[in-house]
Amino acid sequence: MEDAASNVLLKLDDLHTYFFTEDGVVKAVDGVTFDVKEGEVLGLVGESGSGKTVTAMSILNLIPQPPGKIVGGDILWKGKSLLDLPDSELRTIRGNQIAVVFQDPMTSLNPVLTIGKQIMEAIILHQQVSEEEAEDKTITLLELVGIPDAAKRVGDYPWQFSGGMRQRVMIALALSCNPDLLIADEPTTALDVTIQAQVLKLMRELKEKFQTSIILITHDIGVIAEMCDRVAVMYAGNIVEIADVYSIFKNPKHPYTVGLLGAIPSVDSKREEELQTIPGSIPNLISPPSGCRFHPRCTKAMPECSTTVPATIELSPGHHVRCLLYDNSTMK
Repeated sequence: MEDAASNVLLKLDDLHTYFFTEDGVVKAVDGVTFDVKEGEVLGLVGESGSGKTVTAMSILNLIPQPPGKIVGGDILWKGKSLLDLPDSELRTIRGNQIAVVFQDPMTSLNPVLTIGKQIMEAIILHQQVSEEEAEDKTITLLELVGIPDAAKRVGDYPWQFSGGMRQRVMIALALSCNPDLLIADEPTTALDVTIQAQVLKLMRELKEKFQTSIILITHDIGVIAEMCDRVAVMYAGNIVEIADVYSIFKNPKHPYTVGLLGAIPSVDSKREEELQTIPGSIPNLISPPSGCRFHPRCTKAMPECSTTVPATIELSPGHHVRCLLYDNSTMK
């Protein structure tokens, strides 16, 4: 893939988002740092419970408070801290400059409002156009995302659409104000394979048409390979590796990344091979393991991994890894 533009739209700097519960403090996001450049697709990948969705919701301060709270770090949008903005100014950015496509469209769309009404509401709120202009743009958006007979279906309700069509409606809603950044949280998880391919094709086409940057959150490595320019691998609230998509697939460094890639079945295999598995499961983030959070599951763990928190090391330009195997940028 071509290199993304060098201009940084979004930067997360040592972000910490915790949930204060009766059982203890859940450190869901615990020191996350990455950026998103203009025109690029950044994949955020990891097992369920890694903190991917909490990271995305933190960007627009959509964390339920209480029990959630951003307790440290910063989120910079075009160089300006989103954490310092009053709610009124943040609302002008939500949906307008940064839009979100949620995992389950049926829980995101209001079942008692027509899909046209819901899209028009966003357009009128952020673009201050007439209702007639908003309706025309809504029909155009629905046609753009492949809804047949858009002019008729604009008056239909979410329950009258299939799962794939509802996801297309969500994408149309997210694109209604031409955002600079689209956050797609597991946009294909609830869809069958054929519809998944259609939605991913649609996102690629819209990215090229509008030059929209995308954060694509998924646990599907295949989707990452197909869609992304760079990949951030997340585990137990930390980013453990980040690099361009070619480096992640051809030269993964962190044992967790290697484990994720090893669990992918290969269609090119000439013999039957047993898929690799990562032993154990994501730790309890109320009391995560000491040292490296992955060490209880790591096949390459050393004694110091249980006591020393690894620093993030740049192994090559743009390729960062958080692992004690790479102290002084050399493998022990």
